[in-house]
Amino acid sequence: MSTKRCFHVLLHCVLLTCITLSSASSRVWKPTPHAIARDYASIQDNRGKGEIIVLMWFVPQMVEPGAAGAAALTATLQKYVVIVAVHGRLDPTSGAMSFDEIDALEASDRNEKPLTSVPRDNLPPATTGMLVAMETLFRQSLGAMGKGMKMFIFEAGTINSCQKGLLSVPFAGETYTWETPIPGCTQN
Repeated sequence: MSTKRCFHVLLHCVLLTCITLSSASSRVWKPTPHAIARDYASIQDNRGKGEIIVLMWFVPQMVEPGAAGAAALTATLQKYVVIVAVHGRLDPTSGAMSFDEIDALEASDRNEKPLTSVPRDNLPPATTGMLVAMETLFRQSLGAMGKGMKMFIFEAGTINSCQKGLLSVPFAGETYTWETPIPGCTQN
């Protein structure tokens, strides 16, 4: 798949992600399976006093099947668990947001078996290109929050978004979970 096609697919995913992140207090009208999956894959923990945690698991069901390069992106998201994490705080005096530097993230399956983190230099070039494009789009479209977003890649192991299981991520003193199959799966 060409870099241009990867970029277009990622652009669609990022735009849909931005919409998802900005609509936390609204409901989706006539939701599609893709919208339901995006909604479930996003966790927002508003801890009060201006502190927010955002985690998003990029699942294959978020990819529109007809989009250019969709098959390649779907295959990548089946092979790897891709999670974006953000931990931000609002300064009440200045109104400015600051974001923690997140150096590492852990994830585990339903049996509490840790997923294997995949270093960027071990990924295929096309996958690395997609991830870099996505991070660039986050920074450009979401400003400071996009700069605070950190992407982590794991071998999927037993994690499959449309099969019975669990993905858990301990982060900032809390363990966040996604039960699978996620809503929006057409195969259960």
